[in-house]
Amino acid sequence: MRVVVSAGEASGRVMLEQFRLEMGRIEPGCEVVSLAETGEPGPVFGFAEGLRSGLRSQDLIGRAGEAVEKLKPDVVVLVSFSGLHLPLGRRLRRRGLPVLYLGPPQVWAWGGWRKRRLRQAADKVVCLFRFEEEPLRRAGVDASYFGYPLLDSVKPESSRAETLRRLGLGPGDRYVVFLPGSRPAETAYHVPLFEATHERLRELVPGIRGVMVVRDADASQRPEARSQEPDLQGQESVGGRPSAVGVLSVSHGRYEVMRHAECACAVSGTVTAELALLGVPMAVCYHLPALSRTLARLLVHTSYFALPNVLAGIRVVPEELEPGPGKLAALLAPLICDAEERSNQAAALRRVAAELGPAGGMERVCQTAVEMGRGTRGRG
Repeated sequence: MRVVVSAGEASGRVMLEQFRLEMGRIEPGCEVVSLAETGEPGPVFGFAEGLRSGLRSQDLIGRAGEAVEKLKPDVVVLVSFSGLHLPLGRRLRRRGLPVLYLGPPQVWAWGGWRKRRLRQAADKVVCLFRFEEEPLRRAGVDASYFGYPLLDSVKPESSRAETLRRLGLGPGDRYVVFLPGSRPAETAYHVPLFEATHERLRELVPGIRGVMVVRDADASQRPEARSQEPDLQGQESVGGRPSAVGVLSVSHGRYEVMRHAECACAVSGTVTAELALLGVPMAVCYHLPALSRTLARLLVHTSYFALPNVLAGIRVVPEELEPGPGKLAALLAPLICDAEERSNQAAALRRVAAELGPAGGMERVCQTAVEMGRGTRGRG
């Protein structure tokens, strides 16, 4: 059996790797091929940016469709990234290929019209969150929730002492982990914001350190970071040379760095679900360019944007759109210094984590893909 998987951005590629590992366990001999979209314009964020990228995406959709068809898969798995995958899925189904869509667009937040497009783009949809299933089913989408697909893999492998040692920090050091996102447009804005936030935070909490988790490409472009980055893949630490505001940059061992932090400062996205599973207190923020911000006010219909708050239905973690470094530092300080604040958020995050069960979600995703692929062979 051959399965072609397309994942257009970093969070989707994490899903892809877990899918590959699990598929190798339950269906030995299955070939999982990752579709490398040559010339991909790259994921965008924001409403206006998505509109501007639309024309460029048409060429990508055509080339991606041709690449998938040449591979002659038994089943295609599309992971999130609706701007590409909704039209791509529709094209592939018209060619007779079965399509499983993992991580549907967030129609509960905006763009309810995409339910119809999702119905056209996928034979089967696997939801990331429990509350997504029923509304999609009512819209005629064959949707199921099996449990959060990354639940079983979000596990640190190193102790706090080992993590501190590899970071080049002492046993008594405390740090905040900064998670500026994976899309280039996100990191370009949030990395400087988070560095300034750490500088302000050190005024409120003297001695607190900062660790920034970035992509490999971003780490290599930061002159203070890459050549002396702490190695979290098992080698001896070479220390970490802090930038002017004392922030270390790492691109590996993210779950260990996240788990053993005092708290996290994160952009909205998949990483906030991972933080909830790890039980790490957090403050969540996001930035949108001016035009996108205006469109969001008109189109988005949700009370919260941070996933822990969406899942809980109430505000359990602080979230801010367009905060300055002073505001973010003020949100983080109590999570470090106030035991009651930490305890209350930790209890709320345990309830959120329970909403991401049951375990075994990725296994059931793979089993579904296998069943769809066998069905294709039967028709052949």
